[in-house]
This record gives sequence, structure tokens and C-alpha cells, in this order.
Amino acid sequence: MATFGAPLVNDLANCALQFYTRGPALLQTMQDRPLLAWLESNAKEFSGGNLYVNEPVKGTVMADTAGFMAGYADDQSLSFLQAQNVLQAQYPWKEVHAGWVITHTELKKDGISVTDGESNTSDHSGDGFTRLVGILENRLEDFAESWARANNNMLWADGSQDAAQVPGIRALLLDDPTVGTVGGLSQATYIWWQSRKKLDLAPSPGNQTMSIFFRNEAIQLQRYGGKPNKAFCGADFWDAISREVQQKGEYTTTGFTSGVDIGLNKISVKGIGTFEYDPTLDTLGLGKYCFVLDSRRTRLRPMSGERNKLSKPARPYNYMIMLQSMTNTEALAINQLNGQGAYKIA
Repeated sequence: MATFGAPLVNDLANCALQFYTRGPALLQTMQDRPLLAWLESNAKEFSGGNLYVNEPVKGTVMADTAGFMAGYADDQSLSFLQAQNVLQAQYPWKEVHAGWVITHTELKKDGISVTDGESNTSDHSGDGFTRLVGILENRLEDFAESWARANNNMLWADGSQDAAQVPGIRALLLDDPTVGTVGGLSQATYIWWQSRKKLDLAPSPGNQTMSIFFRNEAIQLQRYGGKPNKAFCGADFWDAISREVQQKGEYTTTGFTSGVDIGLNKISVKGIGTFEYDPTLDTLGLGKYCFVLDSRRTRLRPMSGERNKLSKPARPYNYMIMLQSMTNTEALAINQLNGQGAYKIA
């Protein structure tokens, strides 16, 4: 039985955890997570020192005030207006934690003995380290998958599952954007602070209703400068829109002589972006939904130096265990709603 000091074992576990959660292993987990990958690739850090991630927004200008431009003649008095139209959308950052434990007993079963001090053994053979990696591998793979899954589910949710977690996409793009608040701003008060939505789309391959709707919707999404570039959808939604595309499309221009691929590689609408299937929507019972997003306007905002932060808590004196921990401090923020939207087939 090889003997290793607790500091050495902790360092090995920590290095392995960094690999599993910061390297390719996190991106190659059991189920694709397009939203999570998209948000993380576009994340923008913010500095601490404030309770919120602040996004300055405005929906009116001085020209919206009656009398901004008025005719005059001779010595008529003139009016001067003061611009007071900048608001602050505020998103409280949240802290999330996940940790795992492995007992000294488990390590012993794999032939590893851990001491609280530094190791004084001369056994540095590959066998000992191989066994250590073996006992950790399953735990680390499980943790990496669990960490990715929990983060992904959180960023899709509306925050009601846990007030201490980050409110996700469904807290920003509401089924009814005429009520409630986003970023602390009332959507009923500020009409321009409302996302687009249509929750009764009726698919019709023959009539092309979804295809026509999204071609027209692209104009509305771009009306105020929006530039959506991604549409995440569930399986039911994907099936509905793909049937419309297939109804009027052609699989091949060469007939059946060289075989036919009946699948669709991707579906895009100019001005909206590419529709992409996100399995999590099915998991959450949202297979009929599609969320159209703009990467310039919706961003994951991690606190600087506080994303996927690893720590090694000290072993409690009365437990023979090893602990590993990871934390995130972040917010999901949006600074324009009328260029993004939620859609659903009936």
C-alpha cells in the first residue's frame, strides 16, 4: 500500500479537478449544453465593490417630450429641456457552491493510505499514482458533469427554484413581458423594456406559417437596433420548423443516384440567426419553446477572479476525509429586451 501525505493528495485532486472542470472535459459532458457554452464564450467580467451588476439603459429621448421642437418668431420665448432619461437595470450577483468529499476509507480500498503530514515514503512508482487517479476519476467525472448540469439548469431557470441562485434566461424573457420587472425596472411602466413573444405559433408545413412569421419577426427584432444571432429551441419546436423547411425544400439536385441525406444540418433565418436544439429545454419540459437571443445584449457577468474558483477546505479534526470545493460569483444581465424574445408552438 502506497502512503501519501494529505497535502500531496489534495494537490493531485485539485489539479485533476481543474482539468475536469476547466479543460475540455467540461465541454464534452454527457449532454450538449449549447446555451451554457454560448454564454461562457461571451462572458464579461465585472469588478467587485457593488451589490449589483449595473446596466445603464434608456428608452426615451428629449424629442419624445411635447414641445421639444417648436416654431418661433421675433422675440418669442424659447423652451429648453433637460435630458433625464437614463435608468439603471440592476442584477444582483449571486454566489453558488458545490463540493465533494472522499473518505480515507475509500482511498484505502484502492490501496492508498493518507497521512496528515507530508509523505515520508520512497514509493513513487507509477502504480501508486495510477491507483490514486483511478479512485478519483469516477468522482471527478461525476462532479464535472454535475457542476455543468447544475450551472446549465440554473441559467435556463427563472430563479424561483432558489432565491440564492442566479436568475436565468426565463427571468429575463418572460411569457408575459407586459407585467413584472426585469433588472428592477417595471415592464408595465416602460413599454420599451419589454421582450418580444408569441406563444401560440401554429405550425403548418403546407402554409409555412412559422417560416413566414419568423421572416416578419426578424424585422421587429431589428427595429430598435437588435441583432439577435442565436435561437435555442426544444425538440418539439425544432420538429415543427424543420417540417416546414422540408415541405418546400429539396434534399438533392442529383436525384437518388448518390444517396440522399434526409436530415437537416441547420436552419437559419436572416436577422435572427441559427436555430439550435438545446436538450435542456426538453429536460425542463420546455420542448415547445424557442428563445431568440442577442450575444451583445445578454451576457453572463462573472465577478473578476471568482468563476470556477477552487478551494481545499481543511479536514475537520474529527473526520477522516478530504474535501474539494468550487464556487461561482456571477449574474446574468440583459441591457435590451425588445430585440430578443420567447416563442412557443401551440
